[in-house]
Amino acid sequence: MVVWSPFRFSCGQEIANRFVIAPLTTDASHEDGTATESELEFVRRRAASGFGATISSATYVKQDGRSWQGIGATHDGHLSSLGRLAEAMRAAGGLAILQIYDGGRIAKPELIGEHSLRAASAVASLRPGAQTPRAMASDEVETLIASFGNAASLARKAGFDGVEVHGANHYAVHQFFSPRANQRVDHWGGTLAKRMNFPLAVAQAVRDALGPKLIAGFRVTPFESEQGGYTLDDAKLLCGELAKLNLDYISVSLDDYRMSRPVRETRTYDGPAENSYTPVESPITEFARVIAGHTAVMASGGIKTCTDAEGAIEKGADLIAVGRAVVVDPEWLAKVRGKSESSIRAGLPKDELEIANALSIPPRMVEYLLSRPGWFPRL
Repeated sequence: MVVWSPFRFSCGQEIANRFVIAPLTTDASHEDGTATESELEFVRRRAASGFGATISSATYVKQDGRSWQGIGATHDGHLSSLGRLAEAMRAAGGLAILQIYDGGRIAKPELIGEHSLRAASAVASLRPGAQTPRAMASDEVETLIASFGNAASLARKAGFDGVEVHGANHYAVHQFFSPRANQRVDHWGGTLAKRMNFPLAVAQAVRDALGPKLIAGFRVTPFESEQGGYTLDDAKLLCGELAKLNLDYISVSLDDYRMSRPVRETRTYDGPAENSYTPVESPITEFARVIAGHTAVMASGGIKTCTDAEGAIEKGADLIAVGRAVVVDPEWLAKVRGKSESSIRAGLPKDELEIANALSIPPRMVEYLLSRPGWFPRL
């Protein structure tokens, strides 16, 4: 089966199989952005089942862009923490990839301290209770791009095998590309081509910082469900340009790869969608057609069985990112490999303490997981 075969990235790095642990928000780091032992154990236990690679939870590149209490990659003081994380991610010899992000207008005011909320434009998020950010000045935009490059340099020094830019799910890189969030009329916005400038500059900064022998990835939301958002054709153009920067993979962020359903900015799925648009073909297939031969395609969303993974491969994916399934069952991959899928946990235990203890999930992360009803199944 293809999913168990090795894969070689353009940079030369190779993984033993096509399964990757998706970036999973822990919300469980120390206040200074260093990893807690419970957070490291969460990663270590899941990586130990033999995934080809593990992608970290999103790591902030600037203090004033923190969207949760997660790990940081902003200065040398974070190097030791990052090194321990990379070691935990290699529990079974798989590759370690650091995902980096900036929250932009969805940073949390209580985490960014005295800094004011800033974004591409002074347009509030659709999330309930969202504050209106101030528009960033041009020099601030340049500084933020440099911060992504600095974070990639720290990842290289800490021993990671690669870095993934979080350009999806309505964080800052996504915001600059979105016509809803970006209403600038300078180099960084106004036309589709100019809205591409920020994500392309960030990707180039990361590629340059890593050098040619480490993995550089980019996660993208394939289209926006919200009215007036960017389209699948827009995203295909962006990914075509990203592929020219010698990236190793593009990860397509979907809640379920079968349904072509991206994450809404409100982070809810109850009620009718803001936009009823559904692509004729899977975004995975569309992206594969655009970037095949230049960079790999990673699929995610709704992967619960080996059959699910093979289905995503058939749509054009080269790699499979597994998220919720491995949160619910840390030994998920071992059970899939051993053909004992009937023993895979179907949901989180009812008792919160049991969730933490039996599944090696940090208590703060348990609170985060349960904060969105219906996000994870419960036993």
